[in-house]
Amino acid sequence: MKKLLLACLCLLGNIAMSQNIMKVERHSFKSPTYHDTRSFRVALPALTYPNVKYNVVLVLDSDYTFDVIASTAVYLQTFDYIPPTAVIAVDYSTPGNRNDVGYDTYNNSLDSNGELFYNYVNSDLANEINRILPTSGFYTLVGHSYTASYLNYYISKSNGYITSYILFSPEEMPQIPDFELQDDTGSPIIRVITGMDDTEARQSFGRDLYETLKEKRYDVKLNNIEADHMSVIPAGITGALTDLYDRYYSIDDVYDVIDREEGSLWESFVRMNDNNRFYYKQEFPVSGSYISAFLWTAIQRDEKESIDNLRRYYENALESEESDPNALGVMGDLASKLGLWVDAGFYLQRCLDRYKELGQDHETLYWRRVYALNVLPKLGQCKKAWRILEDGKKIYPADKAIFSYYQGVLSITNDFCVKQGVEQLRTAIKYPDVLANNFIEIDKANELLNTGIAMEEFK
Repeated sequence: MKKLLLACLCLLGNIAMSQNIMKVERHSFKSPTYHDTRSFRVALPALTYPNVKYNVVLVLDSDYTFDVIASTAVYLQTFDYIPPTAVIAVDYSTPGNRNDVGYDTYNNSLDSNGELFYNYVNSDLANEINRILPTSGFYTLVGHSYTASYLNYYISKSNGYITSYILFSPEEMPQIPDFELQDDTGSPIIRVITGMDDTEARQSFGRDLYETLKEKRYDVKLNNIEADHMSVIPAGITGALTDLYDRYYSIDDVYDVIDREEGSLWESFVRMNDNNRFYYKQEFPVSGSYISAFLWTAIQRDEKESIDNLRRYYENALESEESDPNALGVMGDLASKLGLWVDAGFYLQRCLDRYKELGQDHETLYWRRVYALNVLPKLGQCKKAWRILEDGKKIYPADKAIFSYYQGVLSITNDFCVKQGVEQLRTAIKYPDVLANNFIEIDKANELLNTGIAMEEFK
């Protein structure tokens, strides 16, 4: 899996990357359980798709685990190695105060403090998270050492709120708790990570716990990594999260399947989308990359039924006014490849409008070119195409020459305002570096200019 290639990079760069791609919010609310104000932190990606529903990772011992887990999770989802994920710091009453957890490792039970904390996490905090975030219903609870063993209480009680668990170096217990035998559909996902340089007692307990859970038919994996008791978290979190989503079809996995399978693209889409929904409560995002992967491949293969089904699916998905502008652009571009010029114009105009609404006009260079040169002339709207390219000069003042070049292309290839097009080409050629940076050969620009001059003289 390409996911594993991120392991070293993520460990080196997660904190630095988080400065740009992650935002952290602090929230407080009145807890009905504690009859007091409690606070927690939420880490989210700075940018995400519209209408996203987040999977949730709840982190215990957040005074030292939250930053590294949150930054890693945001990094991985930014590049689609895991689904959209919010990371929650389950803060104690005071930092590091594990007395709140109130767990007895000798008999897998809770004291009075633990009962309060358990109710708080499963009721008060759960309700507050769902109030402030659109959540998918897939919840992961993470613990380390003592709190990793504490997660056995949740597992043994068949907790209905938590979907999966990550246990870092669980503290040894006198006996393995009683776990129920699982069926094939209701088993939570459990990932146990131990350190080769940790005590043999902890490593041994991790192995025994894994074997017991496996015997009871839980979805469990054990990974013994090169780390000690504390470094197991930064060293293991990337693998833990990607192992948690070992059945998840990311965009890389989608392309792998498409390259490998010879069946219908639509059938592959439905199967993989259903898989992500079943295991992780996530559907494929309505993004340009996924639309391109499926619909463009179907067009290239000339799978008419798949093309029709995928078009209908994405047309419905993109009805939202808050649609991803890049997805709208891709949909318009692919409609143009099918010769559906009215549809292409509809989506590309929405693409430009949406980018403008989001204050991201600087992302529109490619889409302006596609719209102005490929689509609008087919609709007999060369004047509008000229205006769209002229607007590009204001958005990209350092690259005005490329829009002058595009205006020349528009004019000469469509016999539209040729004199002005020739003037714009002469302007563009004065900036060969700008043209080269946009993959335009100066010889090609000169050839087009000469064509335009000849057209002018002929008239």
